[in-house]
Amino acid sequence: MSFETSEADRRIANIISVGRVVAIDPGSSSAKVQIGDLTTPLIQVNALRAGVIQFWWMPSVGEQVLVAAPSGDMAQAVIVASIFASNAPSTDPNVPMINLNGGKMIIDGNLEITEDLKVSGNVLVEGTTTSTGNFETSADVTASGVSLVHHTHPGILQGGSSTGEPNHE
Repeated sequence: MSFETSEADRRIANIISVGRVVAIDPGSSSAKVQIGDLTTPLIQVNALRAGVIQFWWMPSVGEQVLVAAPSGDMAQAVIVASIFASNAPSTDPNVPMINLNGGKMIIDGNLEITEDLKVSGNVLVEGTTTSTGNFETSADVTASGVSLVHHTHPGILQGGSSTGEPNHE
């Protein structure tokens, strides 16, 4: 087999590869990947979005990834996707899931949720909380079963005066 044929075969074999991340460099948005006996140089990590709207999520060391190398040239390679390796966070195909494994996610900008939101855990709000809508039917805040909109103060005589502000002592 000639050198040219061998080189063409090698390049074709390198166009799409599966490997495992062995090192990451968040500063350059790149990682090294072990593909068989080859450890790549730092190669770029694909981003879901990298323009005005950005989605930043570096792979983890040990994560299985798909690497694409134009013309089989690893110097131009990019990590294009992650592949589950018996570590999927759910077995339910109908429920999308993000598993942060105790980490955190930061959303910088406005977030709108148009359906119900269930939080299992504590909620910390740094800023103003506003509940809007028709207070008779939908917009209310309850804590320990007490409605912010419909609660009463027993032992208070009705009249034209308002009660004072809550006692914070």
